[in-house]
Amino acid sequence: MANRILPGYPQDVGAKKEVVFDHDGPASYNNTGTPLTSGETINATDLGAGGIDYCETDSLSSDGLNYAYVMILSQSTSGNWGNIVQSIVIRWFVVATGAEVANAVNLSTKSIRIRLRTI
Repeated sequence: MANRILPGYPQDVGAKKEVVFDHDGPASYNNTGTPLTSGETINATDLGAGGIDYCETDSLSSDGLNYAYVMILSQSTSGNWGNIVQSIVIRWFVVATGAEVANAVNLSTKSIRIRLRTI
């Protein structure tokens, strides 16, 4: 899995940083059959950041055969949403069927573009 930060990023957005990068899929996708444990993780530290407070993606893969769904799985101990997170999880799906990509499928030839706001 590679993250290729685009030229000109990261850039300041107030007190935060915006990072735009192309993300290659994993060589062996992790599909456990359970939404909370399937997918691949990108950590804020992978991008030199202390945390992530916003994420969006152009979810159609570079070859048009898959789409990606970004999940933010962190919640504060008080139960309130809205805090920064240390990682995001990307789940990949097949456009033609809507099914999640099968376990161990190689997605490394596909990429998606992701934009994050970090601290």
